[in-house]
Amino acid sequence: ETSSYTLELPKDLADRGVHPTFHVEWLRRHVPNDDALFPLRDSRAWYDMGEADDIEWLVDEIVGHRWVDGKVELHVRWTHGDTTWKSYKDCKDLAAVDEYFRLRGVRHWKSLPK
Repeated sequence: ETSSYTLELPKDLADRGVHPTFHVEWLRRHVPNDDALFPLRDSRAWYDMGEADDIEWLVDEIVGHRWVDGKVELHVRWTHGDTTWKSYKDCKDLAAVDEYFRLRGVRHWKSLPK
C-alpha cells in the first residue's frame, strides 16, 4: 500500500538525527553476520556513532588514483566499506599504496609530487 516504511531505529541512530522513514528501495532484509566466517564484523562500524575523530580506520585497498592540480590523489577503500579520495602525501606510507603501484608496474611512485 505504501512505498515507504517507518522503522524503529536504535536509540543511538535516533539520537544522531537519522530520520526513521525510508523508501522501500533503500531497505534490505537484515542478514546477521556469521562470526565464524567473518569475525569482528561489527555492523555498528558502518555508522558514525559520534566516535572521537582520533579513531583510526584501516585501509582495505587502494582502488584507483587521479591527478588533481599536478598532484596524485588515491581512491581509498576503508575496512568499514566507505571509499574516499585522499592525497598521496597522506597515504604515502601505507603498504596498500606500495601494493597498488607495484601491481600496476609503477616503479618510482615514492617520487610522485606530494
